[in-house]
Amino acid sequence: MDELPHARALEEFLGQGVSALEGALIVARIVDAEKADEVAARRRIDELAAAVREPRAAGVVETLIEQDFAGAGDNYYDVNNSVIDYVLSEKRGIPISLGVVAMGVAERLGLDTVGVNFPRHFLITIENDLVDPYGLRVTSVAECRRWLEANKVAEADAFAVAKPGDIVLRMLNNVRILLHRQRDFSRALAISDYQLLIVPDHYGLYIERADAWGALGAPDMAKGELEKALSCAPSEAIAKRLRDRIDQTGAPPSVLN
Repeated sequence: MDELPHARALEEFLGQGVSALEGALIVARIVDAEKADEVAARRRIDELAAAVREPRAAGVVETLIEQDFAGAGDNYYDVNNSVIDYVLSEKRGIPISLGVVAMGVAERLGLDTVGVNFPRHFLITIENDLVDPYGLRVTSVAECRRWLEANKVAEADAFAVAKPGDIVLRMLNNVRILLHRQRDFSRALAISDYQLLIVPDHYGLYIERADAWGALGAPDMAKGELEKALSCAPSEAIAKRLRDRIDQTGAPPSVLN
């Protein structure tokens, strides 16, 4: 892997990162360094925090609504929705990016806040309140449990805390998936380079990279990625399928992950 221009910043963040907002600013640089504007993003978070009348979850949500923040709606599958300075400027985002905005405001107010990897979509807590950042409202564990039950989703890990590094990984994953769908395979590979700094043994990422290299007409590179996936396969069954694919020249894209 060639030297990555934002690797040091990401590695330093992973070593001491306590703020999802700081991680999201690094994601913005990774996605488009020329357009990323950290100064404007920090200033906007400060302005939003200053506008909060009540320093609690409901106050943060109320301020974002008053400032015209909302979900991305029909523009949901736009890469820019994962770029925090764009979200702060356009006031539209997806659950995780709106969540990071709310978390950044809460942090400025000195409030405890964490991310929550809820199955429906990303949630956050501010102090003791659970917040749906996409719906811009305070919700509750009881309401979320009703959703789990209605959708027959097990509660195990449904309220798992998303650490700042987890949030960065998830934001990068959203970008990579969209780029792959748009057949922008070179950029998708560049994004996954950074993901591998966070989860170097993630076999699924190597499989996705193999698919991208295959689409770019580079079978040797694809084979190399599959061999890396094989080295960290989580089970013998998956390892066998990977060995079979490695042996097959021009194998079709994998569905393992």
